[in-house]
Amino acid sequence: MASARAKELQAWAVEVGRKRTSSELGFEESSSNLRELLKRSLVKMTDLRDDPTYFFEAHRVISMHGTELGAGFWTRFTVQYNLFAGTILAVGNEAQVAQLDQMQQKGELGCFGLTEKFAGVSSGMVVETIAEYDSVSGEFLLTSPNEGAYKNWISQGFCADKSVVVADLRVAGKSHGPHAFIIDFRADRNGVKELVPGVRLADMGRKTVCNDLDNAWIAFDGVRVPRSALLDRYAGIDSQGAYVQKQKGLHTMELIGQRLFTGRVAVAQAALMFGRHLFAKTKEYTDKKLCWAPKGIRPPLSALPQLSSLYAEADEAFGYAERYASLCEAQLAECIRSDKMPPTKLIEAIAVAKIRSVETVVQSCFRLKQTVGSYALMVGSGFENLDTMQVAKFAEGESFVLMQKLARDRVKSPAVSGANAEEEALCTELRGGGPQDWITKADKVYQLAELVMDRTMAQWSGSPAPKGVARPFAKL
Repeated sequence: MASARAKELQAWAVEVGRKRTSSELGFEESSSNLRELLKRSLVKMTDLRDDPTYFFEAHRVISMHGTELGAGFWTRFTVQYNLFAGTILAVGNEAQVAQLDQMQQKGELGCFGLTEKFAGVSSGMVVETIAEYDSVSGEFLLTSPNEGAYKNWISQGFCADKSVVVADLRVAGKSHGPHAFIIDFRADRNGVKELVPGVRLADMGRKTVCNDLDNAWIAFDGVRVPRSALLDRYAGIDSQGAYVQKQKGLHTMELIGQRLFTGRVAVAQAALMFGRHLFAKTKEYTDKKLCWAPKGIRPPLSALPQLSSLYAEADEAFGYAERYASLCEAQLAECIRSDKMPPTKLIEAIAVAKIRSVETVVQSCFRLKQTVGSYALMVGSGFENLDTMQVAKFAEGESFVLMQKLARDRVKSPAVSGANAEEEALCTELRGGGPQDWITKADKVYQLAELVMDRTMAQWSGSPAPKGVARPFAKL
């Protein structure tokens, strides 16, 4: 049952749909809708900290109303509330967190500058952007040393007022690794918002889907930001200009990484929402579409065995994945409320939720597209938005990367409770090899990851995954 806040959010989404001026939204209208949502405080930028259960519920509501809000609005929403605001909540000091309330009242937007062109989504959190501390001025100098360091695919880059930028913090030439900074991205100049000096950006180009979302590449040409821009709850610059770690053994990037965990749960649930909606919309059509049959029989298209069996299989698979994702959400929300880092088993379980949910929806929807016929070609059928699952696949941890990590961590571990003989044999085989062996035996690496996911889902859910849950790398 939807909470009272969720019902208000649903009503707002429907209202936005009624006001739409065209079938294809531009990013200016889409960003204006988010500014309005902020000002209404229907979702607060502190909800991730104060009410994590509603934070996830709000993501599901926004996903459910993608038709009214635009295909790219969910990504815009989660960048604002999870990546931008969530990072400030995770590693910002009290004054920096207080800025979120001020931004909410003004309806100001933020973007999140982590991914870089050279690293891309498939190589982890590699950061070459530099934040050099100038002890004379007490400022940081943000620089993109090469084109590969340009921030890439930055959602809301053309509309954001502020940005959280992840850069390699350097003091007196010494690198202290990636740290997060909150900077003014645009400033008022004679009543017009303009990029701050030293920031360059350009559009990533027209996409197959989600063109209501602005995506930019961003370069920094010596942008000066004050020392107070460093999100320094756990590490910062002292009065002598020296780097200090305020809590030993706790690295800033580990805390920034928490937003990937919340994001993975939200992405998993959004993908499942998309799959549910597309299947329901298609079934509504096929229930009414009559087919020819001998002796004057006119069965609905839904009665064809290839469709009826797919509907049943997908319903079971989606339900299983939804229950599993909700278990991960509940435990993660408890960690957030207790201000604790999620344990390793939960982090692994969340990765499994993200991979299996997205891959299951991709596989099921593609099969539906191939099965339902020419209806899938029609604008308005929902199939035109299928590439949003490409966004889901790569967001907050790409499936291949996460599966590599699951396999690597399993190989490093001793015997695991519940592991079958095949899993143990693959671990033994992969354990003794070097990096090249890992590449040449990639099929076995992914087979191992599939077995880890099978075991994890069964242990958490109390039953093995049904047939429709995707296992694209499982041994045939």
